[in-house]
Amino acid sequence: MRVEAQSGFVLHSTPYRETSLLVDLFTHQYGRIRCVAKGFRKPNKKGISRAIFPFTEHQFSWQGKGELKTLTGSDAFGAPVFLQQETLFTGLYINELLFRLLHEHDPHEFLYQQYRHFVMQLADMGPDELMLRRLEMLLLEELGYGLVLDTDTHGAEINPDRLYQYIPEQGLVELANQQKVNALALKGADLLALLQGDFSQRAVMQTAKQLTRRVIDFYLGGRQLHSRELYRQHLMSASPNQITSNNVQGQS
Repeated sequence: MRVEAQSGFVLHSTPYRETSLLVDLFTHQYGRIRCVAKGFRKPNKKGISRAIFPFTEHQFSWQGKGELKTLTGSDAFGAPVFLQQETLFTGLYINELLFRLLHEHDPHEFLYQQYRHFVMQLADMGPDELMLRRLEMLLLEELGYGLVLDTDTHGAEINPDRLYQYIPEQGLVELANQQKVNALALKGADLLALLQGDFSQRAVMQTAKQLTRRVIDFYLGGRQLHSRELYRQHLMSASPNQITSNNVQGQS
């Protein structure tokens, strides 16, 4: 099979043999594709190596019948996008989620469009927690893991005055002890506001973060996200005035 001029982004790359790369691409019509980019680390006669830039939309071409394709061409649509500081960690986080959770050769054209918009917003405006939460929830929905927030596991409507716990692959369970608030407790009122897309209250954003974090971690199956660890190391080495209230770890 040969594919020409397919729009896509690089999610992950790693050196392969002496001069090549293994690259995982998120493409518009073919979903996540793994390719070997032969010779992409080898300088040409002018001493320049062919580069594939993350967070930058390319036109990719590849060929091959097996799972591992051979990348035959890559052309960026415009100037490379270089994210920095909090913006970079947010981009690394969402790229790692797509790399780890998307199935190969499973197209998600609407998710691709939203990811493209997300990257453009990151580059232009910096991190935005609401934008990140919505993309996380869309990813879960596209994978068939969408959050069920209108009823509990027994089919009863959510009561705004009650406390619940979300159990992946089951749904919301009303807590037996409504007097003792634990770390997993979710307020019915916040769940209903989230369902309606009303993020005007900070508690609703916190509920969205708690839900997506719990469900994403469940489907990661115990695998740790390197982007989270990199960000923790960054925070440990940063001075207090470099840490903002809108940091990516607070978001992811």
